[in-house]
Amino acid sequence: MRATLLALTIFACAAAVTFNAPQRHHCAFQSSDDCRSPWTRTNRARPSDMHKVVVSIKHKENAAADCDSLIYQLAEPNSTMYGKYLTMEEVNHRFRSYENLNAAQSWLERQGFETVTKGFWIEIEAPISQLEEVFDAEFHHFTTQGKFITRTKKYTIPEEVEAHIDFISNTVVFPPVNAHIYAPLDAAAATGTVTPSVINKVYNVKSNKGATKGTQALFEALGQQFSPDDLATFQSTYNLPKQPVAKIVGTNDGSQCSYNPNACVEANLDVQYLMAVSQGAPTWFWSIDQSAQDPFYAWVQALGNTQNPPLVHSISYGSIATEDDQNDMKSFNTELCTLGTRGVTVSVSSGDDGVANFEARSDPSACGFNPSFPATSPYVVAVGATQGPESGQPEVACSSATGGIITTGGGFSVTFDVPSYQSAVVSNYLKNGPNLPPSSQFNGKGRGYPDIALLGFNYEVVIAGQQYGVSGTSASSPVWAGFLSLINARRLEAGKPALGFVNPALYKLASTKGIFNDITTGENNCCAGQGSPVCCTYGFTASTGWDPLTGLGSVNFNALSAALLKA
Repeated sequence: MRATLLALTIFACAAAVTFNAPQRHHCAFQSSDDCRSPWTRTNRARPSDMHKVVVSIKHKENAAADCDSLIYQLAEPNSTMYGKYLTMEEVNHRFRSYENLNAAQSWLERQGFETVTKGFWIEIEAPISQLEEVFDAEFHHFTTQGKFITRTKKYTIPEEVEAHIDFISNTVVFPPVNAHIYAPLDAAAATGTVTPSVINKVYNVKSNKGATKGTQALFEALGQQFSPDDLATFQSTYNLPKQPVAKIVGTNDGSQCSYNPNACVEANLDVQYLMAVSQGAPTWFWSIDQSAQDPFYAWVQALGNTQNPPLVHSISYGSIATEDDQNDMKSFNTELCTLGTRGVTVSVSSGDDGVANFEARSDPSACGFNPSFPATSPYVVAVGATQGPESGQPEVACSSATGGIITTGGGFSVTFDVPSYQSAVVSNYLKNGPNLPPSSQFNGKGRGYPDIALLGFNYEVVIAGQQYGVSGTSASSPVWAGFLSLINARRLEAGKPALGFVNPALYKLASTKGIFNDITTGENNCCAGQGSPVCCTYGFTASTGWDPLTGLGSVNFNALSAALLKA
């Protein structure tokens, strides 16, 4: 099979929502026009058209602070609470409000809606005319890249239920849009490629044997499908055990790969490498309907309603945090925290456009410090990208300026404060880091990301029966998730709890020699691209210790596994 280089960046823009202060009679939600450009409004939705929305119920008061306090206790080996994870029912009882749920459902039914309750979310499917009347909205159809959705510029909620409802999905927020980059190169192999055996060699992986209890999963959205045939070919080509995906949540049509490879690039990459790294572990393919206005929230909602969810999840997608609704992100972050209290670990790609975002690839005026979400959540492990070892060179931060096709994403959150587990290393970087941008350009008090970095350039992936080279932090994240799944397998076999919220443990190990490979070379001021990529004026520079390009560095897996097995 011919090797071709294909750079993949799936990071996409999720339209913003601004939350206005409650008026005398209503709480108003309004969309922002700033990020609507990919979507073209066509015609007014017909009154008889049916449209589904999801009502998100507010957590208990102080649930976010309570969860944050608990998750650190569960992650601290010296705590009496260490590893004593909650059940789904215990999470619901502690953090969710039945009062809010009942009040919201009662109000909705008084408006004439038929409701379907899924945990602490309420689904409504109703005629456009009814939705417009109740929520003071005006729905239109929008289209982009062959996709069609129905949205409104604004909606309102009466004051009487404002205290019970967080927000309503499928109303004002627009779905992300794909942002792939293709760069075919017949001579891809000349620059060196990444295969499962290369990963094992570079990161000192002695065994890829997983365990049936060490469950793992992949988040997929934007219509991505994986091909079981390509997975089988990949496993055969690289002498891996033949193993199918154990469970598909949502839908998957692998036949699309044969006539539309673009629909399978991300999903095939994720499935093939997660299962190559952690072999034998039951793998779930969690597909979110591409019409979902907020794929992340749809995923966390479904996961929160799942008994015994997979223990490790990989997310290779991101939105522009500066254009996302702050309330939405905070609510999602609380949901991530509750997952951590159940022993779930989440790995997220840090982005492929350095400190900027994909919009700057073709528009230099879009340069700036635009952190990616959910990589900036303090409850996930954000994974950056490196390059070098695939061609026998030292490991450096991946950058399009040095031929890496993509540039490792990194920076500081504008929403979440720096968490205690990384405060010391972030402070050190801001004090001693080389060539720091002006402090006015970024939020030095925010959560720094990524946490670690792994190879992200030129992965060999089978798509439609052929091999391609795929680059991006979307490759790094599933590999890291596979590492965590392997460690989980060993811990569970030893009678220990799953890793769960692993971030504090990783940062505690930062000073232990031989666990992390410090990456001290590279910059992330450029966007993804080949030839002459857009490079912004400012970015960050790699340095000794943690930095906002490669985090703590890459890992010596065998040493990391041994250290985490002792906890």
